[in-house]
Parts: sequence; structure tokens; C-alpha cells
Amino acid sequence: MAKLNEGISQIKKGSALETMYNRLLTGMEQASHETLPDFTGSDYVDGYVVNEEKINLEIHEYENITRKNSAYLLANTIISSLSSEEGGGSSTGGFVSINGDSMTGLLKALYGFTAGDNGITIIDVYQTSENNPQDRKNIVSINGELHLPAHGLYINGQNVISYDNDLITLNGNVICSGYIKLGDLEISNDGISYQGNEFYHSGNSNKEDVNWTMKDGTVTGNLSVKGTSTFQSGITALHGVDLGFDNTSVLAISAKRLAQLTGDLNIVTGGIQFDGNYIIHVKNNNVISFSASNKILNLGDDNTKQINLQTSIYDDDGEYEMISKFGSAYFPESFKAGHNLGNILIETYKKSSEDSGVIFRRYIRLKSEDGPGFFSDGDSVFFEAPFKYNKVADDDTVVISETIKSSFGYIESLSLYAPLNRKSSSLMFSTDADFFVFDKPIEGKKSIGIADSKTRLLPNELFFDDSIYWLALDNGVKHYGNAFFVNDIGSVTFSSGFAGNGWGIIQNKLTGNITATFDDLTIRKKMRIYELEVQKQSVTNGSWWVSDACSGDLVEEIS
Repeated sequence: MAKLNEGISQIKKGSALETMYNRLLTGMEQASHETLPDFTGSDYVDGYVVNEEKINLEIHEYENITRKNSAYLLANTIISSLSSEEGGGSSTGGFVSINGDSMTGLLKALYGFTAGDNGITIIDVYQTSENNPQDRKNIVSINGELHLPAHGLYINGQNVISYDNDLITLNGNVICSGYIKLGDLEISNDGISYQGNEFYHSGNSNKEDVNWTMKDGTVTGNLSVKGTSTFQSGITALHGVDLGFDNTSVLAISAKRLAQLTGDLNIVTGGIQFDGNYIIHVKNNNVISFSASNKILNLGDDNTKQINLQTSIYDDDGEYEMISKFGSAYFPESFKAGHNLGNILIETYKKSSEDSGVIFRRYIRLKSEDGPGFFSDGDSVFFEAPFKYNKVADDDTVVISETIKSSFGYIESLSLYAPLNRKSSSLMFSTDADFFVFDKPIEGKKSIGIADSKTRLLPNELFFDDSIYWLALDNGVKHYGNAFFVNDIGSVTFSSGFAGNGWGIIQNKLTGNITATFDDLTIRKKMRIYELEVQKQSVTNGSWWVSDACSGDLVEEIS
């Protein structure tokens, strides 16, 4: 049963809600009086034929009119309620009239705000439209005068400008990118001047066109000389030296007894010595030697980022290019390589001009140090690779990775057909995996067999023993030896019964009896039958029923 909404009884008398509710209720009651025509009349039903097209057209027109009446009712009610006198901000309705009104509540305009007077914009609040939200600027634009009280302007909670008795007070530091002018006094980035005359202070009190002569001088700060300095005696600088050219340091000696060269050192003849021996020696215009007499010559240390080759490295005779500047390498004698000061992992060898190659002492890894790899124990070649599969644990699927090994090598042959006058070998494949899978056919040039067995496959022949085998003919397979069948045999398609097809010798799973079905059976000699059952089916064009006994008590005609 329908129940009236409790809020209807709580509507305040004279409120905008009561006005809108009464108007909507009146309009809906009027709309409910509209009725559909009687679609069972002769205008819509002609005998047993119903004019569905006309009925659908009438229903569509009825729905269209009802829909338009409801839309007009809702729009007229809302507009009438909002434009009424009781819709103002000061009334209980809570609406602001479009023709002017006053507000007693909070005004929010979070998507832009424009205000003014007499049709002219005075204040405008907006945000710029950069693509990156962090680059957008929030702007308040004022087109007119801004009047502030005596306390002036507050920024970040601080009263930065105030005005009292014709006195403007600035609270805080003032940073100016231009200049400040107070009468004839001007302050700018270039200095302070009064009536065009520059103020002199400790930063600019000495003139460049003034010569100074002194006997002794002590400079407690820095001494800067722009011209040429000439010393007619020795120079002592026991607390550091910084020498250079064009205001750029070239040679610096620090307090840590360290000389630092940041420019070029041009050696015309001679070189650089250590303990009386040349480290770098310019022998002539074509040869420069790097050496460390009775010492070890290192190129780089632990802090060296990299050593770059700008040219190739040759052997002592200059005949073979051993390492090029682009990274190619050639070792004419031999090559050995290891890892982390460990054993040799790879090396070259040469027994003769025909027997030479590369020896891999340990693994050959592919793609990564955990990837598939090859290695040898000296007799066989091993291959290992990860075997990955998914496993569900605690409702989560995790990837499990196991390493599977396989190998191949030569062993003494176990074939029963091996030569008897010498040792026979076989290539053996072994794997820790459960199965071998080949995605292409397996072919042998002569035969495929099983070790230590006479079972083998030859062209058109499958041998199980010397006297038991299958021989392929042009139109079938010839079977040598007895044939024993565990289960049924028959044609590719078989169905039993008189109208069936194919043939079959089938064992009844319930009784264990064997049933044979053929289309024709010819026995040339003796046939022994313990029980004979003959079934005959005859068909005529009419109704013919042959039975041991038949009777009818009731005949009923079926239309």
C-alpha cells in the first residue's frame, strides 16, 4: 500500500517549497486526467485485424503531449518560484533574484568571478591557462582605484605599508631592481650619487691614474695588480702559489705540498725525471718514451674513470696491430683469459697447422650468467637450461625455475647388430628431463632401433624379432608371426545391427562374450555352431505385421 511522505506535513506555510509543491501537484493532477482512447473500437480493429500502426501512432502522440506538458509544468513552476518576491536572499526561500537582491550568507565563486558597476568590469578574478597546472598563475585584476584604510597593505599576515599623518611607513626590507630617488639623492645598482657626484668609500676611493711609491708595504688583504709586475730579485712564496695567464690558473702550489697543473706542459727537449731517471723522455721528433726504471708502470688507478685509446697498439716489431682504438684485438701468439684472478676460462691452442682452436675451461653462458649454458667433463658435452612453470601458492601464482641438464657423448654400442670384428660406438643423448620432444620427424638413413634389442625400424619394415615383423605392401601391411589382440578390432567406422555399417569383433564389457559382425561370411570347410539364432526382416509397401500372437481390443482413429 502506498505511504505518504512524512516531509509533506512539515512544509512551512508561505515558503518557496510550499509554492513549488502546490504548483507541481496541481499540474500533475491535471496531466493525470488525460486518458488514452478506446483501442477496441472499430477505428482500430477491423474484424480480427488490429491496426497496430494507428494504435502505436496514437500512443506516441499521447506520450509526446504528456511529456511536453510535464516539461512546461516543471520549467514554469521553477521560474515562477525563483522570480517571486519571496525568493530573495533575505527571505526564507534562500534564492537570489536575478533582478537584484541582498545576501545574508556566504558567496562562493570558485570558477571565476567578475564584478563592477554600471555595466563596467572593475574587479576580475581568474587563472591563466597553461597546460601544466604548476605553471598557472592566480590573478586578481582591478580596473580602477584601490582605497585602503590607514593600516594600509598586509602581505603574508604582515602590515608592510601603513599611512598616518601624511607619513608612509615601510615595515621590512626593500629590494629594488631599478633605482630609488629622494630629491637630489639617487641610489641604484651602480652606487650612490648626490647631484650627479659619486660617493667614494672603501670600495672605490683609490684612482687608477694615481701612482704610488713606497719603501716597504704590508698588505693585510689581497693585492691585485692589473699591469706588469717586475721582480729584480728572488721571489719567496712559502704559503702557496697560483700562476696562470689571462685570468686563468695554470700552476698552483697548495699548502699540502701539492703542485697542480691545469694547463699544458710543453716539453721541447728532455722530459720529466723522477729520482734522476726519465719518466717521460722526448728522444727525438718521432719517439717519446714512457718508462719506470726498476719500477712498475701503471696506467690509471682505483679512481681512474677510464683509459681511452686514440691510436692502435702494435707489437715490438710494429708488424701486428694487437689492439685498435676501435676495440678490435689480435693476439698472434696465443690468447688466455680468466675472471677475478681465478683459473683460466678460455685460451687458444695449436698442435699443428690442421689442429688448432679455442679451449673453454668452464661454462659457455648465453644471454646472462644465469642463462642456458654448455660445459664438458672431458668425455661428454653437457647442456643446461632453466625449466620455468607457474605454481599457485596461497592464492598467488609464482614462477618456479629449475635447472635441467642434458648431455651427449660417445659410449660403447650395445646394439645386437654391431660389427663383431671391432669395438662399435654409439652417440648417446641423456637428459634429466622426463621426456624427449621433437617438433620435426625423426629420420635415419638406414634404420632406427632400440639398444640391446632386435626391435628396429627399416624402410617399409618394422622388426620385433627375426621372425616377427611387419612388412609394408602397396595396398596394406603383411604380418609375420602370431597376432594377439587385447581389446576390440574392427573397421574405422562401425555400428552394429541390421542397418549398421563396417565390421567389428567386440567383447561385451558386461558378459565378456565376443561378438563378430560382418556383412557376408563365407566358410569353405567345417563350421561348428553350439547355438544358432536366425533373424529375418521383410518389408512391404503396406502394413504387414508378422508375430507369434496378436490381438486388438480397441481401434481409435487419429486425425
